[in-house]
Amino acid sequence: MSTQKEIEKAIAKLSTNGKALYLAQDQGLEHAADVELTGESSNPDYVFNIAEKGEIDAFICQKGLAEKYGGSYKVPIILKVNGKTILTPKDDPYSQITCSVRRAVELGAKAIGFTNFVGSKYQSQIFDDFRKIQEEAHDFGLPVTSWMYPRGEAIKDEKASGILQHSARVGLELGADMLKMSYNGNQEDMKKQIKFGGKAKMLMAGGAKTKNTKEFLQQIKEVDEAGAFGFAIGRNIWLHDKPVAVTKAIRDIQNGKDVYTALKRLE
Repeated sequence: MSTQKEIEKAIAKLSTNGKALYLAQDQGLEHAADVELTGESSNPDYVFNIAEKGEIDAFICQKGLAEKYGGSYKVPIILKVNGKTILTPKDDPYSQITCSVRRAVELGAKAIGFTNFVGSKYQSQIFDDFRKIQEEAHDFGLPVTSWMYPRGEAIKDEKASGILQHSARVGLELGADMLKMSYNGNQEDMKKQIKFGGKAKMLMAGGAKTKNTKEFLQQIKEVDEAGAFGFAIGRNIWLHDKPVAVTKAIRDIQNGKDVYTALKRLE
């Protein structure tokens, strides 16, 4: 069993100057591949290359991409060990375990990713799955990033301030080391999410592709200034026509520059 200090050291290796920027491509499993993975983004090599050229701190993916592509690249992998497709019922989601921690270790993963659907009627099973994954990951010295997503019939508004704060606290108390969560557009609410998450580090989920890069970078700025540890972004990077420039712009903001300065990367 790793100590908290050992886990924190492992997380520090997945950051740059105390801030993290992760590139995610697990959407091929989770969403409609023919809709989300348009153009070159359907080629995992294209997305891995963005991670390398953009000097991303870690690449988030499922087992198959790690097995078939990960070995060709130097970027550290956060391996997602559960998942579901859009073909399953939406009302009360459950993400099945798709990979063991031991297999993730064999593949060289530097951290584990796991989705917790807070409020789903399957919450008890999800929590038990997470308990097993979190404890085994810590046995191997791997940090665990939990997608803390309020979902299910019991959740009337998944971006309500109180629901997000509660979900952050749930992640902390379950033992997650990093929390991947939605931003509802209110900086004060994000500050409260971070507060309730305690020593679990907050990552903003990138979400669906936005039409306006300036507005997206403004969200990045707000979340960074709220005190978040970093960002786990997929579509808003690899679906952009200048994906590497977007990663550089995000880094600029994490390094204290304003949105207008960051936007110059895309000129």
